[in-house]
Amino acid sequence: MMPSSEVIHPPIPTVEVTHDVKRVTIEGLVMLKLVNHCQNSLPQMATGQLLGLDVAESLEVTNCFPFIHREAEFRDGQEEEAEREARDYQYEMLKSLREVNVDCNAVGWYCSIWQEGYLSTNVIETQYDYQKELGANAVCLVFDPLKTTQGKLCIKALRLKKKFMDMYKAGDFTQEAIKENKLTYEDIFEELPLQIKNNSLTDVFISELAGSKYFNDHSCLEDSPELETTGYISYGLEGVVEGCDDLQQTTQKYLYDHRKWKQSQSYHEAGQKPVTKPSRLESILLSKQMMNHCTYLEELGTANFQNLYFADALQKVATDGSRDSS
Repeated sequence: MMPSSEVIHPPIPTVEVTHDVKRVTIEGLVMLKLVNHCQNSLPQMATGQLLGLDVAESLEVTNCFPFIHREAEFRDGQEEEAEREARDYQYEMLKSLREVNVDCNAVGWYCSIWQEGYLSTNVIETQYDYQKELGANAVCLVFDPLKTTQGKLCIKALRLKKKFMDMYKAGDFTQEAIKENKLTYEDIFEELPLQIKNNSLTDVFISELAGSKYFNDHSCLEDSPELETTGYISYGLEGVVEGCDDLQQTTQKYLYDHRKWKQSQSYHEAGQKPVTKPSRLESILLSKQMMNHCTYLEELGTANFQNLYFADALQKVATDGSRDSS
């Protein structure tokens, strides 16, 4: 499932890239703004701009702001108007932040996803434009609100690898080009280490909150993350089944387009324009999605077995204790 049907265009770069970053550092307040925007936008997918600066080998994300939500479908003539409105909004936001002396250097973008939605042509095209305009250090933060409900913050910092950037620039993802460049789904995205940091005042405030009455009130446990995993297993299995169906349809479409391309070769000899050779990029993305779903199910199954053994051990201890007391 895609985070959005639109392709987001990056702003004009304001800082020249001189070195390659190896990790991403984001401030806690910025992370809260990002998560809050993604959670409040459900069931719609959210996107936004990341601001900051690359320092040495670290990309420092110090601020962010949301993009205007755009409809998936437009009437005649409305798409260009909506795109122009979105661009004007970005420039006005950056101008306003600059006027109040806030970091306004674009370093990437963020989006909310589910069912491995970042493995889509729209996300890849957007990230390609960002890295092309802002440099190789531009990143995309993808946040999964569904997996986060299990009690663990699910967010990744991604960027496209150089090999894939070169192939995407050439626009050649035919079977021969993929085989020649030895391209696999592991060569598309590179995941960078992500670190959340706070300033000293925030650390002091958190330490004071830890001793407050609210955090010691057991009634707040009602809002704790759910531990039931049946729904998440179903979600993972549905992703695998849908991935198999999509992969089958994509393969059939590729075979049809390939036959059509072969037929066009004879037309080309007669002076007609040949059909473009079909791309295999969609098949690679679907294969990676299915791999991620299988990995997710494996991790979830392992955690479930650990919980069962843990619960069994606790039950035995409780049973033995009751026998000793009697």
